Amino acid sequence: DRIEEDEILRREVELEQIEELAGMKTRGNTSSADVPLEQLYFIPPITGEISARFMPEKKHFGVDILAPKNTAIKSVMDGIVIASDWTLETGNTIGVQHSNNIISFYKHNSLLLKKVGDYVQAGEAVAIIGNTGTLSDGPHLHFEVWVKGMPIDPVDYINFN
Repeated sequence: DRIEEDEILRREVELEQIEELAGMKTRGNTSSADVPLEQLYFIPPITGEISARFMPEKKHFGVDILAPKNTAIKSVMDGIVIASDWTLETGNTIGVQHSNNIISFYKHNSLLLKKVGDYVQAGEAVAIIGNTGTLSDGPHLHFEVWVKGMPIDPVDYINFN
């Protein structure tokens, strides 16, 4: 039997390895040094109308963006896929670790195009828009950006039009 403390340590070491790998493989719009968010360039994951804004007080830690069926969802920056799975609430979900302690999440997808450990470039398709999970009520992308463990409003840094 595995010990819970060992499992926690294993996950921490894996995360450190992923972050180190991301720092070694970065090119283009990312680097291993801390750069202010205002100086980074994020590619829009999709263009479309925002149907629900960032509302952390209601536990809505991202924005919902409407787009046509079969629209490709793009990675906002270079990075490494750290999550690519299905959950009951968010359906097909993918998460990408970027440099500067930034993680982006793409939820409710109909199809995931990448697996954990894949290196992706900014603008590369990672998923297809969908309507999966119990928290989805129509085709859209729920998109989140987390910096140093805290959610930020993507609208402050990305133009979705």
